[in-house]
Amino acid sequence: MRVTNHMIFGNSMNNIWRNARHLNGLVTQIETGKQIQRPSDDPLLSARTLRYRTILSETEQFLRNAQQGMAWMEVSEASFNSILTGSATTPSLMQRIYTRLVEGAQTGTQTLEEHRAIVAELRQYFNQMFGVDMNQTYLGRYVFSGFHTDQPPVLKEDWPGRSFIVSQEFNPNVIERAKAFYRPTHTSMPEYMWANIIKLPFTNVDFEFNVNALDPADPPPIGEAPATGIFLADGTRLDVITIDSTVSEAYRPEGLVVHHLRDTGELIVSDELRDLIFASGGLRVAYEKNNLVAGELNPIVYFESTEVLSLERNADGEIIDSEAVRFNTRGHNIQMEISPMSYITINTHARDTLTADLFADLRRLFDFVDSLTPSDPGVIREYLRTHGDEDGNLLTGDALDAAVARFLSDERAAFAGAVHLRFDNMLRTIKEHTAQAQRQHSQLGARMARLEMVTIRLQEDEVAYTDLLSQNEDADLSAAIMQKAGAEAAFNHALRAIAMTTQLSLADFINR
Repeated sequence: MRVTNHMIFGNSMNNIWRNARHLNGLVTQIETGKQIQRPSDDPLLSARTLRYRTILSETEQFLRNAQQGMAWMEVSEASFNSILTGSATTPSLMQRIYTRLVEGAQTGTQTLEEHRAIVAELRQYFNQMFGVDMNQTYLGRYVFSGFHTDQPPVLKEDWPGRSFIVSQEFNPNVIERAKAFYRPTHTSMPEYMWANIIKLPFTNVDFEFNVNALDPADPPPIGEAPATGIFLADGTRLDVITIDSTVSEAYRPEGLVVHHLRDTGELIVSDELRDLIFASGGLRVAYEKNNLVAGELNPIVYFESTEVLSLERNADGEIIDSEAVRFNTRGHNIQMEISPMSYITINTHARDTLTADLFADLRRLFDFVDSLTPSDPGVIREYLRTHGDEDGNLLTGDALDAAVARFLSDERAAFAGAVHLRFDNMLRTIKEHTAQAQRQHSQLGARMARLEMVTIRLQEDEVAYTDLLSQNEDADLSAAIMQKAGAEAAFNHALRAIAMTTQLSLADFINR
């Protein structure tokens, strides 16, 4: 077979290009640190690399989710520590409240002024719990507000002109049996009577607004925005009479009628109705609350509520058009995905931690103690001097002094008995409220423990998949450098060989 110069040249050039491509690939591996540059270099290796990259990307995202969720829960944990746990040197707010309630519940050892001092201290703890701890934020989002992360659980400013229909469920255990206070005049002895009290978290609410008239074209579902009123668990509607707390009859409801004390936010029920509530299993109360002020509970966060945006009435006062928006707080669990199709709840609800019942119980205790006003001895003296005693006998001298002292002593005893009972009732219920908050704290701790374990596993997975990806796609630089040296030598020898071969021609051969 005849081998021409053209054949020799062509084969030599092909070998040179092959060596050059091999050398270029090794140089690129060294420069980039990767075995392949495009999928066509090694389709199987490329497919495996893409799969590893996908898994690693998912793992990194899950890890970020876990870290963000842990940061959210750590903010919540700080609030729980302030409310429940405290430290070795600093008691928690609940511990402080309980201690002060014990002092206030001691019979015959506290004066009204001392009770007021206790209430002043309790009010500071109350403001810290609801105004600060429940309003904690993470990256500008309220951690205890469910999905309404732009809404503080406790209002920081007044909401004038806004109207809400608020719905609450009460179990029979919230009915407090206590002495109610009534005093027709400053000179009369305070009269106390036993009353069954249900405390609302708001004062000055209305039970007359009919939410069923809202947006007739789209009536609200039952249970989401009920008609205003008071209902037994079986749906029986009760008659409501709004009375001022200064009226003695306010504390003496009869039958199935509920007395609503507008200025105190209390519902008074008869013994008969109290027994019926226990038999029925609870009470549902829906009312309208207008013009909320700073320090009150946010209806959007704490309750099933409907905000009335606008109303249009005809000349007869009937609603002919309206606009409203409903707020639902149930099931507002903010969840983070921590593995494929596996989620963990990171938030805790304010309504389940520091409940509306706790808010109302403490508020009404404060209001009750504040409402007790000791009589002015001078006024009492003048009254007894001019009107006489219970028998109509005018008093002077020592008899008058003794009557005044007796009146003030009886008044202090009446105050002490009523306040003691209120503190004693609150002492029992604060344990239930604390247990409720502790249950939420325990659930948060369990989720945090789980998330810590998940975070550790994700970090280990991140390291493992990063190592697998490195083994799969990273170049072996030591081997690549050695191979490059051999490729360079082969390439140089090829160049020399073709240089020597292409120098010869037929003329050169003849001349030899």
